Amino acid sequence: MAKNPQDVSVELEQTTEEPTRKVRTPKFRNRNGKQVEADLVLNNGPQLSTGEKIKRFIKSQNGWMFMAPALILMILFSFYPIITAFINAFKNDLDMNGVYNGWGFDNFVHVFRGDTGMAGANFWQCLVNTLVFTLVSVPLSTLLALLISVALNSIKALQKAYQTILFLPYLTNSLAMGAVFATFFSVIRTGSGTNWGIINSLLGTQIDWMGLGNTWALGAINIPWAKYIVLIIYEVWTGLPFKILILFSALQSINKQYYDAAKVDGASRSTILWKITAPMISPQISYLLVTGIMGGMKQYTAVVGLFGANMGVAYDMGTMVGYIYRYVEGGTPKYGYAYAASLILFFIIMIITFINNKVTKRHTTYK
Repeated sequence: MAKNPQDVSVELEQTTEEPTRKVRTPKFRNRNGKQVEADLVLNNGPQLSTGEKIKRFIKSQNGWMFMAPALILMILFSFYPIITAFINAFKNDLDMNGVYNGWGFDNFVHVFRGDTGMAGANFWQCLVNTLVFTLVSVPLSTLLALLISVALNSIKALQKAYQTILFLPYLTNSLAMGAVFATFFSVIRTGSGTNWGIINSLLGTQIDWMGLGNTWALGAINIPWAKYIVLIIYEVWTGLPFKILILFSALQSINKQYYDAAKVDGASRSTILWKITAPMISPQISYLLVTGIMGGMKQYTAVVGLFGANMGVAYDMGTMVGYIYRYVEGGTPKYGYAYAASLILFFIIMIITFINNKVTKRHTTYK
């Protein structure tokens, strides 16, 4: 029987309509084990009291609470002094009472010219002294520490004994150790003659290492080369223990397969040292160079221990930190010059560290 066209169109519309789906609301279980719909959990949940909100907020800040003591100490003893130095460095002629003569760059001008009105502690002399023994002693001690660490790594039986002996200078007071170290180079003159000291006796020389003379004059700057040698030897000796400890620990983490492959290829010991060992521990070497330069630029106690409170004869072995102390603790303290010098030292350290990072970054291998 033929269908009416209108009935056919009605049937087509019914077949094309999608059946209505029943959307199920996701449910969760509360603490009592009962199922609760999502909208009730998300929107209509129980409101927390103010005390509970405070407790939850405090719990979420546990990390900051653990960091608070360290942050407070850094703010008090690091950030605050740096900010204060930046501000006071531009207060002209700042004295111990906080009185100053306006703002400007007069403090820096006087420091660079050397006309600070106080005898001794010439800025350029102290800067040259600090740069010389820092840029010589730090790389030299790092190189020696690397060689000693490699040697210790191959001596299994006596490793702990040698580590203990080499680490002793790091545990000794630097002032006391400097005073004892100075006696090796001291020359004692008496009425009966001259005692040239232990080092001169060993070398067969008659050099006044700690006194006058043995100085090269470069314009207004003096280069007391004998005293430089004494200080560099002392700095290398005292800097070895910590560097040996760091490098020896780094050597333990190198995969021995590299050395086995090098031996199969017939590589020499020097090739293994400079082509395998040094690149593999280059991050530690870079770390020691950076920290060593920072420490060397701030050196003070070692020079006082060796050459006395006046840092040699009329501050001829003065350092940058000694220069700063001179204008803080002198007979007439001039804090403006001390602040200006400390700010200059800060930027010098930043520049040297930046250059060192750029140079060593190219050769650093991170595993």
